[in-house]
Amino acid sequence: SQTNMEITDEQDWSQLLKLEEEYVANMCAEIIAAKPDIVITEKGVSDLAQHYLAKANITAFRRLRKTDNNRIARAVGATIVSRTDEILESDIGLHCGLFEMRKLSNDWFCYLTDCKDPKACTIVLRGGSKDVLMEIERNLQDAMQVVRNVVNSPKLVPGGG
Repeated sequence: SQTNMEITDEQDWSQLLKLEEEYVANMCAEIIAAKPDIVITEKGVSDLAQHYLAKANITAFRRLRKTDNNRIARAVGATIVSRTDEILESDIGLHCGLFEMRKLSNDWFCYLTDCKDPKACTIVLRGGSKDVLMEIERNLQDAMQVVRNVVNSPKLVPGGG
């Protein structure tokens, strides 16, 4: 949504900033009331919101892809909520055993491990070049398809190719 406003003096600007700060503080208070350890969103998180959440010892991840967000929710048993005033205690994922940040090469990665009955996972592939990495990914994809076929139809022919 988009809002157009005309600000004519400094008091209007100050009032606008105050309303925005109150709005962000209210949203953060609703999140903090649910007592999560981690907040993950597909959207951005303002500096002010990060400040409020950090004071409450809550880690915030922003701008995740929708597919990644869905996988994380499945792995930890969480429900994705669109508005902070709709958060219920049952929406909070309680199945993550350990959350940690690890640095691989020059990039930081978030690891959610020791999940109880996870419904999704991520495999991190590394290779010396992009071509090697793409070949590893194709081989892994082929292997996972073989496993899927054996699970769906447990019939094997030795040496059948």
